[in-house]
Amino acid sequence: MSKLIFYLAIVGLAYWYWSGPYQESKDTREIDALKENAAIMQRCIKQEERMQAAGALAGVADVGDTGTDAERLCAQKNNLHLQDGEWHSNQD
Repeated sequence: MSKLIFYLAIVGLAYWYWSGPYQESKDTREIDALKENAAIMQRCIKQEERMQAAGALAGVADVGDTGTDAERLCAQKNNLHLQDGEWHSNQD
């Protein structure tokens, strides 16, 4: 009987850990990755827009819709895609 209680306690403890702290740490990593992807995209888009604006001032580039073009280029460069308003890695 004491072995049964011991095993039930181990199973209960494992379930508690898996459903609580383990899941929270996993969610935190995903949130951190999404924040990092958003920061990468923001920096890249600003850089692309500056480069396109400089090219337009110099008369070198035919600049269309710079925001969309910069976003598309940065997504390709960083292997990201936009889903539900968040930037996700294409490797997931």
